[in-house]
Amino acid sequence: MMRKIGGWLVATGIVIGLVSGCGAPSSQSMKPKLQSHVQAMTKQNYKTTATMTVQMDHSSQTYYIETWYESPDVYRISLGESPDKINQVIVKNKNGMFIVSPSLQKVFRFNGNWAQNQGHIYLYTQILQQLSSGDKVTVKKKNGLYQFDMPVSPANDVVTKEHVQLDAKTLNPKKVVLYDAENQAVVTIDFKKFESPAKFQTADFNPQKIAEGSGAKTTLASMSQPFGYLEPTITGLGDKLSDMQEVSTDDYLLRYTGQHAFTLSEFRPTPGVAGIAGGELVDMFGVPAIYNGTEQAHQLMWIHNGVEFALTSDKLSMDQMKHIAITTLGTVGK
Repeated sequence: MMRKIGGWLVATGIVIGLVSGCGAPSSQSMKPKLQSHVQAMTKQNYKTTATMTVQMDHSSQTYYIETWYESPDVYRISLGESPDKINQVIVKNKNGMFIVSPSLQKVFRFNGNWAQNQGHIYLYTQILQQLSSGDKVTVKKKNGLYQFDMPVSPANDVVTKEHVQLDAKTLNPKKVVLYDAENQAVVTIDFKKFESPAKFQTADFNPQKIAEGSGAKTTLASMSQPFGYLEPTITGLGDKLSDMQEVSTDDYLLRYTGQHAFTLSEFRPTPGVAGIAGGELVDMFGVPAIYNGTEQAHQLMWIHNGVEFALTSDKLSMDQMKHIAITTLGTVGK
């Protein structure tokens, strides 16, 4: 009798172990599967559509995101209010990195390795790469989804933890959430559609063609209206606006004094291509910016609502400049 009970207990233990093993995958057991999928997907073209909700101090902003990836390393990320109203496009092709403002027919050209750093949350293959190579990734399976958690890399002052959801059967992307140090969601990306394989034309990744294909007529009408200057709602730095100059119509210069002195220029951008050889793309979650540093000063440039901003300082770090810039996104011109 004891032998039968013992055998039953052993058999039950094996079954329980198998069931629990199926329901609770480990990060180590998932790595070979993810790495194999990464290798397969980097050889395929794909498209994703998603919405991104960014939680700011007392408000939130929702963006439409469309990503096109052409193997092995060409991509285009469109950001806007809807599929018909794309405000900015990030393009990586064989000639370099670009930010395109289609309605303003403005193109910024620069260098950088953005996708492997901040930009991975938009690119499915880079999300997979992060999950398969991270050494502090945890995973669980729930409701037909693999749910991963890992520290944000590279570390920054805004977000600390990243949560990723993949379909358990297909490994297609479902959701990415970035949390702050208080475990509050700062950025939430909900993937609505994934298409692979996908076909593209060469012109799809040509910045000039993207700029020329915009609806410029509506833009010219809106640009005839003065925008007024914007003040960042700075918190934690203590600097105060000491001087505001209206250099010309729709061209303002704001000077801030204090321990972290800086200037903020605001003006209507002119159409064309601007090259910033040493520039680095900085993601302000829905609004891309370019950071350019010299020994004398550092500058952060971005376009929002048809206005070009340039924040310059020899006191502020890049993270501090980014923090100030983000506070302008929800403000209204004066």
